[in-house]
Amino acid sequence: FLIACAVAAGVSGCDHLQGQATPSEPAAIPVDAKLSISRDGSGKLQFKYDAPFADADGNFNFADGAAAKASVNLSFHIVDDSGLGLTFRRDGRDAIWIVEKALLADTGSTSPLGPYQGRQFRDFKVSGDGKTLTLLDENGDGVLYRYALRFDMGAEIVAHDPDVNNGTGGGHGGD
Repeated sequence: FLIACAVAAGVSGCDHLQGQATPSEPAAIPVDAKLSISRDGSGKLQFKYDAPFADADGNFNFADGAAAKASVNLSFHIVDDSGLGLTFRRDGRDAIWIVEKALLADTGSTSPLGPYQGRQFRDFKVSGDGKTLTLLDENGDGVLYRYALRFDMGAEIVAHDPDVNNGTGGGHGGD
């Protein structure tokens, strides 16, 4: 047993194995969400998503199918902003706010009120050009979350807030 622990500790320290799944941590599946943003006739921003496990409004369901038992490497890519100049907020934790949807009733809000506090979502990063946001969803708690993607559009902050339904087998449990 001690030898196995020593070997496991040694393997986890190898640079060439960093980021790979261990027997206790299932492999993460990649989910790439292509995001198109435009204005409708009244000037209201319209958000359309093209992604596996999601509807066109950006509501993800990771509780079924291949995602149900895996962590999810989630990437949002702005592929068309109709010349509006939108970019994700520079700080990854500020580019997406996430909250357990059931907790919104206590706030009187329908949107997250600040950056995510918990362990289900991590590794928030925004690309240098501001067009891609990536994060890891451990997807292990079976909770319905509301998220708000947050963008800079000139001096204005713009947000869009669909849902993520987590599975129960991906990563580490808890919040």
